[in-house]
Amino acid sequence: MASTPRQIAERLQIAILTAEQMRLHWEDESTGTHYMEVVLPLEWQESPEGDYLLCKVLAENLEVRVRVDLIQNLPAPVK
Repeated sequence: MASTPRQIAERLQIAILTAEQMRLHWEDESTGTHYMEVVLPLEWQESPEGDYLLCKVLAENLEVRVRVDLIQNLPAPVK
């Protein structure tokens, strides 16, 4: 699996370090369901299957693991 482009990985890692809330649109890798939620990025995870972003969905206080290549929008800060 191709690795995440450096600029995207760096952007997400900065969001983790600064506890930046982001509005992300992603597709669930197992169901194909699309989500658009405000999340708090918690951790960057690398695996042979791809890079993942562990984040908390703030509206539901739920942690999710999102495969980075399934994020449909570039990370944007929530103001």
